[in-house]
Amino acid sequence: MAKVFDARRAIFVPATGGHPANTEYRIAWGYEQWGTPVPVTKVQMVYENKVAGRLSPSYPDGTLDERAVILALDLVKKGYGTSSKKSKVVLVLKELSPDKTQDDLIEQAEDELFNMHLVINQNTNSSLSPVVDVNLDKKLELEGNIIALIFNVDIA
Repeated sequence: MAKVFDARRAIFVPATGGHPANTEYRIAWGYEQWGTPVPVTKVQMVYENKVAGRLSPSYPDGTLDERAVILALDLVKKGYGTSSKKSKVVLVLKELSPDKTQDDLIEQAEDELFNMHLVINQNTNSSLSPVVDVNLDKKLELEGNIIALIFNVDIA
């Protein structure tokens, strides 16, 4: 029996750790049809803005990818995320170091997200020049010199 997932909230996490360029984890909460609608939380792989629904997500143990997915699972349960097709909530973890300030890391993350979504949207619709807007929504300081950055990424 095929299950149909209706995502109500999703947070995206850019993937590193050997995944292809422009890969994300999609952490979503919504309803899945199991005879009746059942509330579920899913982690899925997204390649070039396309959900790979039958591919199991994987992230290397002990990495920022793993920490970001675990944090996103908590945040999506608390109501963070969006179901919009034109905007995304994106969570990025960065490690502070003596040579990088928080402002440097925020700017780096903004640039990475802007470039990633510009490439993804150019690849999926080459006839249009997409407008990508990346805005920091929230910053959280985590243990171990890690900062969590939550961005709204709008694509027009």
